[in-house]
Amino acid sequence: MSCLPESGGCEKAYTDPFVTYLNELMGTKYVYRNCLDANDSSTPQPETLYEDCTRGRQLVIERKSISWPSDYPHRHSNDHFVADLFSKELSDISFADGLYEISLPLLINGTEKELQPFVLAAATTIRRMWPQVAKGKTLRRVVNDRWWWGFRQVPDWDREDDEPKKGLKFSWVGKPITQLGDFVDPNNLPEQLVCALNKIFSSCMKKFRPYSHAVKILVLDPHGDLRHKDVDWWQQVFKNQVPPVEIGEIWSGTFDWIDNYSRGWTFERLHCPQNNLA
Repeated sequence: MSCLPESGGCEKAYTDPFVTYLNELMGTKYVYRNCLDANDSSTPQPETLYEDCTRGRQLVIERKSISWPSDYPHRHSNDHFVADLFSKELSDISFADGLYEISLPLLINGTEKELQPFVLAAATTIRRMWPQVAKGKTLRRVVNDRWWWGFRQVPDWDREDDEPKKGLKFSWVGKPITQLGDFVDPNNLPEQLVCALNKIFSSCMKKFRPYSHAVKILVLDPHGDLRHKDVDWWQQVFKNQVPPVEIGEIWSGTFDWIDNYSRGWTFERLHCPQNNLA
């Protein structure tokens, strides 16, 4: 195999943290060659192509997000929408005399059209009651069975060591709500989750099929109740929902806190038939 020239399409200066990790773990020397899906949209393509010229091997990677509950991405986006709108509506208030906290339900439900008047009404109340809150009053309002909010000045004794002494912070209270609670049985996945996996598998089959000669890796980005499932859980899932042969390996890749002070990528291999080692 002759090495291909590097082509455009992706940021060449960007080093894929997964490939860096793979090279360090396996002693390989994969380098970026092409952003396949950006340069050829006429047929299904994996995202990126890498080559290790010392071994005469190619590597193709496809990344997919998967969530449970299935509406987790929408509700996570709602959290950002609500926080941004609160910050905008309260921008005329100076929080220079202390740290103030808005508490809200985690993964707040609804549409942006529904949530906007909820935030505007809450912000109006906060502005009106601001003098009392600055003197120590705590506000809490229950709007309906989905929405509530709280607002207070955080006492010094209740402030985390790494928190600022003044400003506005948001606290999200509760846990993701699923029909199964925190437990998702890998031997009996919810139908919607099975459908999501099969959709990913079907897409990868089409994209990986032309690259039978290459190492083919699917990197899953799990969210919600799936984010902290361990390797054993995923391996049990793949015993029941068997990945197609076109997928050589499946890894998880999560960006999260790796210690008390820094965030970074963590990768784990979830599925790897013995004849598909990178």
